[in-house]
Amino acid sequence: MNNNDSKNSDAYFVTKDGLAKLEDDLAQLKKQRPEIAESLRVAMQDKDFRENAPLDAARDAQAHLEAKIRNIETQLRNAVIVSAEEKQGKAHVGSKVTLLNIKKQSKQIFELVTQSEVDPKNGKISIESPVGVAVSNHIAGDEVIVNTPSGDVKFQLIDVVN
Repeated sequence: MNNNDSKNSDAYFVTKDGLAKLEDDLAQLKKQRPEIAESLRVAMQDKDFRENAPLDAARDAQAHLEAKIRNIETQLRNAVIVSAEEKQGKAHVGSKVTLLNIKKQSKQIFELVTQSEVDPKNGKISIESPVGVAVSNHIAGDEVIVNTPSGDVKFQLIDVVN
């Protein structure tokens, strides 16, 4: 895991919670390997490989599982834990932001997270979402424009908690 290599174009910015979730997901996926290996073994007992749907399904499942494992391993290898000191008050992954919709005069609070940590019910939105992109690297007091399907919406960044 890289420490603070934000110049690395492959960097995968993540919170400490997000890193723990990735590690847990990887462990769960690796636990599925023996089960899929057994499915392959059973399917291969049918010597007619030309029309062996269970074998094809087991191979597909194995390929899908291994692709997920490789993806998470790559994310972990390139993980850069975002810390509050680095952000210097700017909104980034791990920040809690309070936004004021200037037109409606309504407040919303979000936590900016990586795509793998998104949980809208709990106010966790992706840094890659329209709101995340708009507030990224901004500080409290800044006005930002969020591009939405129904048009641009102007917000004021009321607070950034790192």
